[in-house]
Amino acid sequence: MAKLQIFLASGKEIIHDLSGDITTIGRLPENALQIDDASVSSSHAEIFAEEDRFFVRDLGSTNGTFVNGEKIEKTRLHEGDEVRFGTVLTRFGISEAPVEKQPTESPDLPTRESTVSRRPDNFVSSSPIKRDTNGKASGNAALALAALVGLLAFGGAVYKILQIQ
Repeated sequence: MAKLQIFLASGKEIIHDLSGDITTIGRLPENALQIDDASVSSSHAEIFAEEDRFFVRDLGSTNGTFVNGEKIEKTRLHEGDEVRFGTVLTRFGISEAPVEKQPTESPDLPTRESTVSRRPDNFVSSSPIKRDTNGKASGNAALALAALVGLLAFGGAVYKILQIQ
């Protein structure tokens, strides 16, 4: 049976049996394999079997799916392949023998202990709405807008009063 060994940031390892024809992977609970990590998309990827061979396909994820360090759209999996969903590292195995315990180090991945954000360094948001990082800018902008509207209303009232006389 095919298995996926998942290496969590906490140091814990989980083995997930790939028992169905298609195993969906992502952050949402509807996935067959839910990985609760900010770098993993809601519906990130899928692993499926075709004629006793296994493949992994990226489902348009934000941070990509990588096999042995190479970004992929779809590729065949082999025993011992390292598969990375966002920054979460896994190892694919078919045999009943235990898969290697430690993943090889990838120099381009940030270590979680040294990162302030859980997003990878190369994360790019496609949202048209800019995020307020300090929590004060949007409040200041709203206050300035309210003051401007008040000033215009006051000026309009004074103008009307002066026109009447």
